[in-house]
Amino acid sequence: MKVKKRLVALFAALVMLAAAVGLIACGNKNTGNKNDYVIGIDSSLPLTVEVGDKIDYKQYFVVIDKDGKKVDISDDMLDLSNADTSKAGQFTITLKIGNTTEKLTFTVVKTGDEYDEIGVDDLHGILLKYADDWTQNFASKVTVTGANADYTDIYEFLGENIKWTFEDDEGNTYTDYVGYDDSTNKYTYYYSNGNGTYTQYDAEDNEDEFLNHYLNMNIVDLSKLSTYEYAAQNGGFAAKTPGTLGNAALGEFEDSTWTSFTLFVANGNVAKIVAETSDGYTFTYVLSKFGSISFTLPDSGGTTKPTEPTGTMDKQIYNSATFDKKTLQDKITTTGKYADPYIGLPSTGTYNALVIPVEFGNTTITKEQLGNLNLAFNDTTGATGWESVKSYYQKASYGKLNISFDIAGVMDGVEYYKSDKTSTYYEQQTEEYEGQTYNNGDNVLLHEVLEYYESRLDLTKYDSNNDGAIDAVYLIYSAPVDYGDDSFYWAYVTWDDDGGAATYDGKDVYYYLFAGLDFMIESVKGGYTNEYYPVISGLNVNAATYIHETGHLFGLDDYYDYAPNQGSDEGLGGADMMDATVGDQNVYSKIMLGWLTPEIVVSTKTITIKSSQEQGDAILIPLKFDNSYFCEYLLIDLYSAEGLNELHANMSDSYLYGGAGYGVRIYHVSSWIENPFDNDFGSFTDNNNSMSDAALIKLVEADGETKFASGGGYAESDDLWQAGDKLSDVFPQYVTNDGKTLIFDISIDSVSAAEATITITYAA
Repeated sequence: MKVKKRLVALFAALVMLAAAVGLIACGNKNTGNKNDYVIGIDSSLPLTVEVGDKIDYKQYFVVIDKDGKKVDISDDMLDLSNADTSKAGQFTITLKIGNTTEKLTFTVVKTGDEYDEIGVDDLHGILLKYADDWTQNFASKVTVTGANADYTDIYEFLGENIKWTFEDDEGNTYTDYVGYDDSTNKYTYYYSNGNGTYTQYDAEDNEDEFLNHYLNMNIVDLSKLSTYEYAAQNGGFAAKTPGTLGNAALGEFEDSTWTSFTLFVANGNVAKIVAETSDGYTFTYVLSKFGSISFTLPDSGGTTKPTEPTGTMDKQIYNSATFDKKTLQDKITTTGKYADPYIGLPSTGTYNALVIPVEFGNTTITKEQLGNLNLAFNDTTGATGWESVKSYYQKASYGKLNISFDIAGVMDGVEYYKSDKTSTYYEQQTEEYEGQTYNNGDNVLLHEVLEYYESRLDLTKYDSNNDGAIDAVYLIYSAPVDYGDDSFYWAYVTWDDDGGAATYDGKDVYYYLFAGLDFMIESVKGGYTNEYYPVISGLNVNAATYIHETGHLFGLDDYYDYAPNQGSDEGLGGADMMDATVGDQNVYSKIMLGWLTPEIVVSTKTITIKSSQEQGDAILIPLKFDNSYFCEYLLIDLYSAEGLNELHANMSDSYLYGGAGYGVRIYHVSSWIENPFDNDFGSFTDNNNSMSDAALIKLVEADGETKFASGGGYAESDDLWQAGDKLSDVFPQYVTNDGKTLIFDISIDSVSAAEATITITYAA
């Protein structure tokens, strides 16, 4: 914000300096050839007049010949054919002498008719709604007249981003853009090449080119209006200090000042601003389209064209009789050339999974660690201070999933695995694949472990769905967790892809989890704590990392962004178990895992839903529907800081919407699987939250932002929708991935922590 204001002040000052010496060049207008006469404008006279006014137009002009003598103005020099003060509006008159021409535009105001009849006290309340320029959304038609200027440009403001449409000297129309990236605090000018492509000029890296184009813009900053005083005048309101207000809202002159600044209100909005300068320029801003501007700027780099709505979405068809109810694990082994041979852990049912603690030759596992590990996986009493993996997924699945974990070292007569090799040995193991070298120490360890336990355990027990492979193996190592980038001793899920070359008790091995014992002490008093892992009051054993990684064993993606400044840069702002390892799984994940069945809405309907912590309620509104869960749609649920969300909602600097108690969430889901697993990220779906142009799942933010701009990339309380909120009020032209505007609106009728009533209204 501060960066922008400094830039605007600098650029505006340079623009006004050019205007002050008669060379203002908005829209790249030429100033003409050398003439025999010089025509001046008497800037002390008003260019805003009332309906019915009689005007002596001659007094506005001063003509000087080449010898410096003043020339009397005759009637035949003036073209007054367009002059009309009988109605509100604008008109232009022309003075021509020899080969010298000057035009002057007048604004006619009809008091008490065209504009709202309000008092100065009411005006302040109207202006306050523009105080936050992050939320500005309006169009501004700017007409500039004066010594060497007579043109009109169109500006459209979408928060910090600006669209500018103008004509060049030959009458060709161009549209340029200025974009602000909140993640880098940088401005970029998108220059139209005239052939459908755009060249980008970064304000820092390409400062000269950026300034060269930006300086031609005449922008208005409505956020400054509320801090000044006004007096009623001619149906509008004149600023008591036009010089300082003009400088703040329109920019500063180097050698001249703003002599008047008058604004007019219509329908509760500022409808027009007329401002005049001491050297004869008049700037008229006609404002409209409040709340209806929509365009999307591309990521930095390249020549991609900005996008705007391309029409209205088609009516979507939902047929309950033919609806494809298949969920993630139904699809994952059967779809596409890279289909997985096995599903991993089944997402529903009752079964046992295998956990193997691993002690290296240079480390030890204590009895206390084994006890805590059992609590982390199997506790049902709340002794962890939150949840175990078992209790978490019982609750998240609404009782549809019941896993018990067999832990070596805890099971009677079964020891945990003791390797005679050091942790460094596994860290240094490598393999070659397609010309690249990878660390495969985890896979070496996996096969050592299974070979050891093949004669000590019945491994067939852990193929609960009888698909021919052990569902998953949890390898929990004793080495210290390494929090550095690209570290080996971290937490992740991967798979063994030897094509069944090695089997144990006749079972293939595929998915496995690799994580350390130290994850149990994150945010635990006396354990691993810092500014990123603050102490969570009451937490004794932290199972959150194991819970998150278990989500991958079901087939879920990470929802945080692996690659900032690539792809959509959208997502969930940390507020999810598969994002920042906090709270519950979101309703999209629950649908994918077969725990929740949403109500699909394709016609006007009012629905009351319970908190997603209480029961599996969600609303699905199709956007580009193929009568399945693997397409594009909106999902609506009710968030509450209870149940699985309670612990992390109450921690300091909570990722769960800043600790908000409740609110409606609207997600935009794009879960196509036209090319499963066929992307660099490794997602089963075509889209992910890291590299694809469309996010797999993103939160539609109730504060009207994208990418959690004001929260530094993290979700905040005002991203949740509350009673009285309406989608069209916040996003007047919300669009589908292919740029189609919606044919429905969403209204939040009432909200509490327990339930919300929501109306979906389709256009007739």
